[in-house]
Amino acid sequence: MQVKRLVSEIFAFLVFIGLIGVYVYFQHLQVDTPEITSITPEIANPGDILEIQGLRFGENEDSSLRKKPYNCSVFIGSRRLVLSDYLLWSNDKITVKLPSDIKSGRLWVETEKGKSNAMLFTNRQEIPVTGSAFHAPGMPYIDKVTGTDPSIGDTIVIYGSGFGYEQGSGYVLFPLKAPEDAAVADEAREFAPPFGEYAYETWNDTEIRMHIPDGATTGSIYVVTAAGKSNPCHLAMYEPKNQKQYVSPSGYQVEYNLEVHSFGGDRQNTIHVWMPELITGPEQRNTETASDRQPSLSSYRDTDLYSFQGSELDPTIIVHNTAIFRRYSIDPKIDSSDIRRDYKINTDFYRNYTKDEQIITRNASGADRELKRVPASKNPYILSRNIYNQVIKLKRESSLEYAMLFTYMARRSGIPARPVSGFLVDKDNKARLHYWAEFFIMGIGWLPVDPYLKTFTSLDADHVTFSRGTVELPQINPAGVILEPKHHMYSLQNIYSEVVGPNDIVAVQWDDMNVVSRW
Repeated sequence: MQVKRLVSEIFAFLVFIGLIGVYVYFQHLQVDTPEITSITPEIANPGDILEIQGLRFGENEDSSLRKKPYNCSVFIGSRRLVLSDYLLWSNDKITVKLPSDIKSGRLWVETEKGKSNAMLFTNRQEIPVTGSAFHAPGMPYIDKVTGTDPSIGDTIVIYGSGFGYEQGSGYVLFPLKAPEDAAVADEAREFAPPFGEYAYETWNDTEIRMHIPDGATTGSIYVVTAAGKSNPCHLAMYEPKNQKQYVSPSGYQVEYNLEVHSFGGDRQNTIHVWMPELITGPEQRNTETASDRQPSLSSYRDTDLYSFQGSELDPTIIVHNTAIFRRYSIDPKIDSSDIRRDYKINTDFYRNYTKDEQIITRNASGADRELKRVPASKNPYILSRNIYNQVIKLKRESSLEYAMLFTYMARRSGIPARPVSGFLVDKDNKARLHYWAEFFIMGIGWLPVDPYLKTFTSLDADHVTFSRGTVELPQINPAGVILEPKHHMYSLQNIYSEVVGPNDIVAVQWDDMNVVSRW
């Protein structure tokens, strides 16, 4: 008994010494990380000099060149300052010249030892003028924006006047997160949430309630109505350490055609065709599209409606579309232990992207069986990764099936998810129809998954997006006949084309996208 007691005491002593060693080790790591004690000034204009005081920033080996140390950077909001912004770097002080397009946001220093604490920097030009500013009657005017330290997915309320009693064609413009690479001169700076974001919860003349869309960052927001554009109002967003980064852009010029054929001689009918628009968003920017035919209805739920009378086909009409845009790769920085789980389950957004849909279920055979084999987790990011790992084990013939399997299984697990359709461009600039998926994490936004190519949360600029999720479109005429496409299309719509009158003499064809040039 005494020997056993002695062994137990020795073991307990060794465990105690080990725990002290671990504590000392982690304390040593903590001490090495940089720390900011102050920033001066906290509110400044672009072009001003900003001084950051603190500890353990690291010494610059060649201070005569006034460059920063290798692998050390200052971040403001979602932007990493570039080399030309730095004036001085020492172990306890950093001096920078604020770039012309700097946004308000959290400021921190990152070295090889890790990230510092963060402090809030404010661009003085983004602070709204308050008080009794005059605004024209009928024009939208923002009085204030409320929200508790909001991030992507969180709800804000915009108060003011002149918004309109219904949303109609109105929208809210948000500042767009800058890419990690050096900013391009003509880069888009703001965007409106696309239809697929279901961003607007309520809209009336004095109040807009909505959630912050994917891709937004700290800066000025505007309300835009048929009457005009409102005054700017500053939105200060919380910038979590989990971030999507937009890097390595490719420029594209593409073309895609719509062909409508009629074989009925002088028989009369009317043909309606819904044509998808190239998606514009955080990773697909600066889109300019031209068509040789004016649509009957433009930009309705990210599609254009073309209508033709049978007599004008004679026997074929071609609508030629061209587009120029910039596509970014997505390179996320994710700490899976620091993931939010507070989905807003009583919103149209959550309900739409967790519901059952026939087109998804039809192409996700065996998903319920496979879902039972997925390791459970209360962390939606880890659970999404577990679902992805299970999906890529399966043998399926097409990217469509893989995308639908992931989407179905994520939705059944309570994680908002959607299929994405478009094209994959190879090294020879040949484009082929392709599908992938996205899942939503609060504070981060939509993260891509391509089980067919075995990529999780990262995506290259070879993917060109035409639609996200399923697009619900209205039937134009109750007497019309919906034509089902013979093949999968590069937009997941409930209606592609509709014929009023004889329909056995009509054929509608969407040509695949052709890459004219890429740079």
